[in-house]
Amino acid sequence: MKKILLTAVIVVVSMAFVGNAMAISSQYRRTSTTPKSEQAVEKVQKDIEKSEKHHPKFPEKGWHKGPYLTITGGMMQVTNDRHSVTGRKFDGPIDPAMGITFGWDIADWIGPMLQITYATASSQVGDPANAAAATTYNGVTYPAGTFPVENARQHVLDFGLYCRATLPYFTRANWQWNNLKIIPYAKLGGVGHGLFVNAPNGNNKVGAVGGGIGVGAGVEFFIWKGLYVGLDLTEHFIFQKSFYRNLTDSAGTTRNTKVTAGGMKMQFLLLGMLGWHF
Repeated sequence: MKKILLTAVIVVVSMAFVGNAMAISSQYRRTSTTPKSEQAVEKVQKDIEKSEKHHPKFPEKGWHKGPYLTITGGMMQVTNDRHSVTGRKFDGPIDPAMGITFGWDIADWIGPMLQITYATASSQVGDPANAAAATTYNGVTYPAGTFPVENARQHVLDFGLYCRATLPYFTRANWQWNNLKIIPYAKLGGVGHGLFVNAPNGNNKVGAVGGGIGVGAGVEFFIWKGLYVGLDLTEHFIFQKSFYRNLTDSAGTTRNTKVTAGGMKMQFLLLGMLGWHF
């Protein structure tokens, strides 16, 4: 009987010891895995923070604020290069144009903009009818060769100071991509205009000087950091002075004759843009 009781006590003690050992082992496994899980979560969070630092989500505060420089190229409408005496226009209504634009966005959505555009073209001037015979224009007769046919070059310079603005919605919209941002804009300002047709014979030279109002719109496509391409359309309402030149008629009388008409002229610009926003 004593042996049976001793055996039972030994079994109970052994079972208690084994159970305690298993509990300790289980607790050790739990405590040893918890730090690993926390380390994994911390690593993922750090990776996310690092990714957002190098590839920030749009919009970034002030991302569209600051100076920018743009080169432009396209076409300019020229409507004020008609010789008032012969009635002949220098060339077609459209001349190739190029220029430069500098601006400074004082906020993400608005800022001043200086746009300078130059256009040039070559063509023939003069009147073939006047090449070999005296010709009458507006009741005045001019001797043959007064307006000879010859090659000439036209130079046109436009410059405008605008206030350019977009809707704040477009600079803050969360649907904009990191690698492509679309910013439409409108602009309004004052413009200056100058034109000169440089011909060998002074009677074929015409010019124009004026100023007025420019209104326009455009769109920029930011494709990489501050690099962007875009389109810009401007309509100019130019009020210009008449241009006069001394011309001698067949009777030998020298008259101060209007060769370019004044008044209001509408001319538009369509330009492609390539620029950098600093």
